Amino acid sequence: MTDGRWPRDAKRWSGADEMADPELEVAGERVAPATGWTMTWLDPALGLVRLTDGQRTLTVLVEGSGSERVVTLRGRRIPVTARSWRERMLAETEASTRGRAGPVVVVATLPGRVVTVSVAAGQPVSEGDPLVTLEAMKMQNEIRAPRAGTVSLVHVEAGQRVMAGDPILRID
Repeated sequence: MTDGRWPRDAKRWSGADEMADPELEVAGERVAPATGWTMTWLDPALGLVRLTDGQRTLTVLVEGSGSERVVTLRGRRIPVTARSWRERMLAETEASTRGRAGPVVVVATLPGRVVTVSVAAGQPVSEGDPLVTLEAMKMQNEIRAPRAGTVSLVHVEAGQRVMAGDPILRID
C-alpha cells in the first residue's frame, strides 16, 4: 500500500472471506491492486494487520466495519473502501435509481434459485420492501425495492433459476 496500491490477494476485511476482483479506493481515489503484496491478520479483534512484499513488512491498524475502513499506517489515518463486484452492482443500482421517477428494472444481484416472490404485478411497494428471495450457495438473499412505486411486471416465479443481471421485476 506504500505506492498507492492495495495487496491483490488481501482477504476480505474479516480475514475469512476472499474478494475476487475488488474495487479499491484509498483516500477517495480508486487504486489498482498491488502485485506481490500479501495481507495477514495478526489480531483480527484488535484490527492489527501485517502487509509484506517479501522484502518490506508493514504493520497497520484497520478500524471500521463493512466495506468502509480506516487504515493507520505510520501514524497516518487513511480511509479505505473495498467493494466486491456484488457490492459495486448494488451501489450502482441504488445510485442510478435515486431520485428518478421513471421505471426501474430490478435485476438479480447473484446467480441462484428464486425461493419466494413477495409481490405481484399491480402491487404498490415502498423503498426497502422485500421483493424476491434468492438462494445461492445454501444462503438466502433478499432483494428489496430500490425505490417506491408500483410493480408493473414480474419476470420470475418461485423455483426458477436466475443468473446475475437477469431481470427480476419492473417498478413504475
